[in-house]
Amino acid sequence: MPPFLIRGLFALIFMLPLITMADDAIDTPLTLQPSKKYRLSVPPLPDNEQVVFIRGDHVVSQNGFVAQADGHAEARRGGLSLFADHIYFKQKTNTIEATDNVHMVKDNVITVDGPHGVLNMDTHQGYFDNPTLFYAPTPERPLGSRVNAALMNFLNDHQEHALDSSYTTCPVGRNDWSINTTSMDLNQETNKGTAHNATIDFMGAPILYAPQITFPLNGSRQSGFLSPTIGASTSTGQDYAVPYYFNIAPNLDDTLTPRTMSARGIQLGNDFRYLEPTFSGELLTEILPHDAQTNTSRWFYSWKNNLSIAPGVGLSADIEQVSDPNYFNDLSSLLAPMALAYLPRNINLTYNRIPDWNINVQSISYQTLFGATPQYRMEPQINANYSHLDTNGTYQIDATNQYTSFISPGYYINGNSIYNGIVYNAAQQSVTSADRFVSYPSITIPFHNSFSFLKIKTGVNLTQYNLTEFANQAGYPSSTLTRVLPITSVDSGLTFERDDSLFGHSYTQTLEPRLYYLYIPYKNQSQYPVFDSSLANFDSTTIFSENQFNGYDRINNANQLTAAVTSRFINPTSQIEELRLMLGQRFYFVQNQVLLPGEAPYPYSVSDYIAEASANIYNHWKLSGTLDLNAQTHQTEQIYIYGNYSPAPGKLVNVGYQNNINQFFTINPTITPAQVYNNTTQTFAFFPIRQWDVSTEWPVTSHVSVLGRVSYSTIINQVMQGLMGIEYNQDCWALRLVSTRFAVSSIQTNSAFFIQLELGGLGLGQNPLQSLLLNIPGYVKTTDINTP
Repeated sequence: MPPFLIRGLFALIFMLPLITMADDAIDTPLTLQPSKKYRLSVPPLPDNEQVVFIRGDHVVSQNGFVAQADGHAEARRGGLSLFADHIYFKQKTNTIEATDNVHMVKDNVITVDGPHGVLNMDTHQGYFDNPTLFYAPTPERPLGSRVNAALMNFLNDHQEHALDSSYTTCPVGRNDWSINTTSMDLNQETNKGTAHNATIDFMGAPILYAPQITFPLNGSRQSGFLSPTIGASTSTGQDYAVPYYFNIAPNLDDTLTPRTMSARGIQLGNDFRYLEPTFSGELLTEILPHDAQTNTSRWFYSWKNNLSIAPGVGLSADIEQVSDPNYFNDLSSLLAPMALAYLPRNINLTYNRIPDWNINVQSISYQTLFGATPQYRMEPQINANYSHLDTNGTYQIDATNQYTSFISPGYYINGNSIYNGIVYNAAQQSVTSADRFVSYPSITIPFHNSFSFLKIKTGVNLTQYNLTEFANQAGYPSSTLTRVLPITSVDSGLTFERDDSLFGHSYTQTLEPRLYYLYIPYKNQSQYPVFDSSLANFDSTTIFSENQFNGYDRINNANQLTAAVTSRFINPTSQIEELRLMLGQRFYFVQNQVLLPGEAPYPYSVSDYIAEASANIYNHWKLSGTLDLNAQTHQTEQIYIYGNYSPAPGKLVNVGYQNNINQFFTINPTITPAQVYNNTTQTFAFFPIRQWDVSTEWPVTSHVSVLGRVSYSTIINQVMQGLMGIEYNQDCWALRLVSTRFAVSSIQTNSAFFIQLELGGLGLGQNPLQSLLLNIPGYVKTTDINTP
């Protein structure tokens, strides 16, 4: 066979599968696939090189240089589209003149309507007669905004100059408010508008004149006036504040707030915020050069700063100070916190570059305000805490180490007493200073599986005091005290689960019993001073704690067992815990003999019953409660109930009730709760609390919401703090009227009434009433709720 026939036969054999595949694919539609080898892209042409498209019901062209379109006329080039009844186009200059029902769209962001306009398609220069310019809605400004003018000159593709113009964020047909000006500059590149010789009109009446007003065009941060606040109070008289916001840089801003108080004088406030890669913070200052009531200069400042010195090394500061303890009672506005007791002065240096170690050095002190008890200064306090969990989880080693130098507030209170050679003031504070070192190393061995856990922990608490100043007191035995106490505990628990139903709904129910045994031997600590220790509140958060005291100055002896059981109802679909119940009690095998000065020992072998419940019903109802029931008398020692109903943002009701019985405690037995409330003594101690707290925000119409809060003490039958307000939202503006009242003492209250008008698009930053209205948990501004 000739060679060419042999090659032809082999070629035919190899082509048979391909022929068969092609034959099988005859009925399959042919589809093109993108090439993996060739990547073709066509760069867009610059605007001045793009073609202008003209069309209409009737189009006439003269010599290819002039075109006229009539009836549904349209001109397009790039992102610019222009519609009108008549369009006249000069190709030589690329200029368009449009008349009658002119409508221009730029990049789907700006639209301009008017009867007549001229525009160069290359330079975007031109003018419109009697135009209305619309800015499309943005996430920052969902309603958009518009500008009306007698004449608007287009300077380039992002700048306009309007004459005899007005600006508003209200929809067409409603000019509830507007900025009216002889001339206005608009800049889409900076998103800023500037009105010259401007007045702000509200409901047809001028309310503010300014030679220049700047405002954002898209809701972004811009320098300008914020919403003013107008009001009156029993302490300040007529009160008027107009903040001005400076948008210095993306990471810097400043708010300057002049405030006029008819009964006090003129105050100047300033809030400077900064954000850098390695540090950030805020500096807030207020100064009243001359208070007409006190004839003194009064001031306040707050500085919060966080600095990253190096990886794992940081320095933070939280420093606040006022000129006098009555500053907030006298000058507090809705911008300032009320009923403060202390202002912090804290500096903290942290070091976390060593694995398993957390080290910090801090200085802690407080300025005491009106009616509060002065506190120790801790200068310095050094913490070096270690925590290491074995990679296999077989053990965990912890070590708490703390050195503190306590500087006493001294003899500032009447009613000093001497216990075991130590002089205490009536707030149970030692009147002399000392140093304390605490080291508490411990090891925990955990065992756990899917249904149980067991934790065995043992450690030693070593505490040493340097009491040089105490040794100078008559009758005090030593300048150094050392306490060594071993602490051992065993914590265990089981978890059982079952499928169950409650009120017709399916749940996974758990039953979780828990036993916690604690042993600490007794050591007499009556001669130890008290710096930061107090009796901890006995509740569900402390029932499993080692020490019944806060701080390290007292460590109770213990041979006790805590038993508790928890049951949870979990939605099997969402895995949300919708109901939780807990009941617990502590059993004392020996009586605790470690006490605070003046404290009586607990006489019973069992503690109160602690019960806790929380529920999340249909994501609208949230209920929680804690009950402390005396096991001997079966009387309620403490109860706290809180309920929240919020079916939607802007709709909420909060109800809370707190009742603490037999909480009044003092080493001065002559002090009564009435004296504490009436400020007839400088001694402040624990006292019974029986108080209701109800707050709400609820819309009564589509535009009106009512706001309210009342905190009422049934012991002295007095409103401790009250708020009532109405918020009216008309989409492009909102009006808030708020009245507040809070008790300074049982015979003195401060009341205030404030009005705020927020014009959409002018008020940047936070609502000036926000800090007070946050007293209504869950509050949301109606201007945010009604956003479409």
